[in-house]
Amino acid sequence: MPEETVLGDLKFAFRQLKRAPGFALTAILTLALGIGANTAIFVLIDSIMLRPLPFPRQDRLMRIGYGAGQNETSFFPKGWLRSVSEHSKAFQTVSGFGPDSESNLGDTGSSARVFGAEVMTNALDVLGVQPAAGRFFTADDGIAGHDPVVVLSYGYWREHYGASPMAIGQTLRIDGVSRRISGVLPAGVRFPYGDTQFVTPVTFKNGDAVDPWVPFDLRAFGRLKDGIAPAQAQSELRGLQRPLLSLFPWRMPDAWASDMTVVPLLESQVGSLRPRLLLLFAAVGLILLIACANVANLTLARAAGREREMAIRGALGASGFRLVRQLLAESTLLGVLAGCLGLAAAAGGMQALLRWMPADTPRLESVSLHWPAFLFAAAASVLAGLIFGAIPALKMARPKINQALHAGSRSVAGKAGQFRVSMALVMAQIALSVIVITGAGLLLHSLWRLSQQDPGFRTERVITAEVSLDASACQAKGHCHSFFQTLQEQLRGMSGAESVALADSLPLNAKAGSYVYDAQGHPREARQGALMATGRTITPGYFSTLGIALVRGRLLDNQDLSGTSRAVVINQHMTSRLWPHEDPIGKQLINVNDEPTPAVWASGKTVTVVGVVNNTHEEGLAGGFGDEVYLPLTPTAEQPVMYVLARTRTSTQTAAQEVRSAVATLDAQVPVTRMRTLNEVVAASESAPRSLAVLLLVFGALALAIGGVGVYSLIAYIVSWRTREIGIRLALGAQRRQIVEAIVRQSLALALGGSLAGLIASAFASQLLRRFLFDVHAIDPITYIAVAVLMCSLALIAAWIPACRAASVDPIQTLRME
Repeated sequence: MPEETVLGDLKFAFRQLKRAPGFALTAILTLALGIGANTAIFVLIDSIMLRPLPFPRQDRLMRIGYGAGQNETSFFPKGWLRSVSEHSKAFQTVSGFGPDSESNLGDTGSSARVFGAEVMTNALDVLGVQPAAGRFFTADDGIAGHDPVVVLSYGYWREHYGASPMAIGQTLRIDGVSRRISGVLPAGVRFPYGDTQFVTPVTFKNGDAVDPWVPFDLRAFGRLKDGIAPAQAQSELRGLQRPLLSLFPWRMPDAWASDMTVVPLLESQVGSLRPRLLLLFAAVGLILLIACANVANLTLARAAGREREMAIRGALGASGFRLVRQLLAESTLLGVLAGCLGLAAAAGGMQALLRWMPADTPRLESVSLHWPAFLFAAAASVLAGLIFGAIPALKMARPKINQALHAGSRSVAGKAGQFRVSMALVMAQIALSVIVITGAGLLLHSLWRLSQQDPGFRTERVITAEVSLDASACQAKGHCHSFFQTLQEQLRGMSGAESVALADSLPLNAKAGSYVYDAQGHPREARQGALMATGRTITPGYFSTLGIALVRGRLLDNQDLSGTSRAVVINQHMTSRLWPHEDPIGKQLINVNDEPTPAVWASGKTVTVVGVVNNTHEEGLAGGFGDEVYLPLTPTAEQPVMYVLARTRTSTQTAAQEVRSAVATLDAQVPVTRMRTLNEVVAASESAPRSLAVLLLVFGALALAIGGVGVYSLIAYIVSWRTREIGIRLALGAQRRQIVEAIVRQSLALALGGSLAGLIASAFASQLLRRFLFDVHAIDPITYIAVAVLMCSLALIAAWIPACRAASVDPIQTLRME
């Protein structure tokens, strides 16, 4: 008898596991899968949602928006943010940052595309961080014409300057402008985006009344004063809206930014991701329960062979509590060993998990194992050990001493009643597996339906590439236009090229510009908001390259590139919304972005609709159609960054090389990036639903594997226990086929019972999936039937080997044993 201590119990438990290595290895591996999956998803949740931002008192940092509030559609002019900061009594100060954009950055005679952002000069002070080297921006840095400066990220400083303090004061060429390095962000601070490598100051032109109010391109955030709740700050901002609106140099719509919202900065970054992560966490939680049920069954089977041992210990005076404590020590030790292995598996699988996550997942770069993950794995290990060890421990805590001591052999009936608990556990495993697999099936069906959506354009054999001049290149009037016109002419000579076009954005990449306009026949008061469409600047070959069909009128042609015709093409959706019963050809639009004052139709800035084309998806394949305006690439509409689209009969590699060669011929310093096919562009737009479906599919396969092992283990155990009974039946004339059928029927009954319970539970649980499904009902008959068939097939396969083994029993040998 081991000493009456917990340590003694653990020592005895370890010796017991050494005597049953097969059981111990199976239990540890099964639990490790469940604990490892849970730990990996917890690391995601902890790193993305729970870990504080690297700013002091980050709970005081708030994101300011309107409408949806924390999403990326809340944009402000710099003058508005400066005025809010001056008038607000709830915020210590308010600041803003611009969009995540790429720039040509070169400090050694060559250029590379690097992500950077503009921030207001007080932005870094609002965050409350100190520079790793140098200084941050001053108020003078925000004056246009002042010495241009830049603050580097810590990572860029370390990689390109070896973290040397001598980097401060050196110059760095960014989009053709030489900027002096004034400071470096501290380590661990990625602001305002995860991929930001540098920030530059937002500048104001002194004496220019319009400059502070255009463009609308800054996101707002601020630091609350002590004692001020977000709701109080939100109420104050809504009260300031009307007086601050009067500061604009033109009449703004009365409703603009009237529904201001204030949410924690961390919430604004990760709030939209919470449902996906919680769904994955629920799935792996079910997997851990399946693993616990599986190991509980294994422990029950092993416990049946230890009845005599427990009876002897009870006869020698061991109390029921003492026996329970010993058995729970064994199960806890198994859980801890499985936890160590699961933690290692989680660490090893993190890279694969991160590859499956969408590239734009917020805070993805900060995902790593930290001490909370170790605590979580330890807690999960101990809890799992207690869960799967509880049932066997309670069952064996009161051994029937006399019966166990006098039982020299198994009865012919096989004590069928003792399998009821095991059968219930296996049915629970199957039910839980069905829930996970059904969720994965619904998401896969949804993803398939999404992939079958017609994007509105042809994607086969189209290669795309981003060609980026310096942002300052277009200051020399006509330079950008001339460069891209010459480039297009050269690309038309590519081998195998069927058609070539240029556009300032690709479809489905969410970076197309907004075209804010008034339309002929749709007058509005100055206080009303203007209409908005997706605006895309293109060359005439765009429609033929993408196979976008003309519905009415004509397409853009080379004559429109001069800009004298002021022609545009719109899509069917815009036509049906604006002029459902009229001919849209000849109708006029005026771009309110270019004319911030109320639209004056006689200003000569109108454009004329000359054609209507088919609708194409812009906000993802799952979204509906929106208004689209296609504008010709004229000298006045020139852009420093354009995308090449080429439909070609040659291989992707050959076409890519020819595009790079054509650009290098014109200017070897111009970067050519994002070389990919249009099919890859479409696939990237589906990355979020695809990653969720793939991860849930992996977890579903894991649940299926553990559930299958559970069914097999139980049937194999029942068969081994009933070997004598089966031998006697065969000796009395039973057919071997009957033995196989009886065992398979038993397995199928378990599968059907578990599947039915799982499908009923899935019908309720799948309602939580509605937001993730596209064109698939939460109770999808195809998915439900497929899952039921799958589980029954698995039960059949799992029972087949034990059934065949049972049918091969030698009845003569069995009778001799009797």
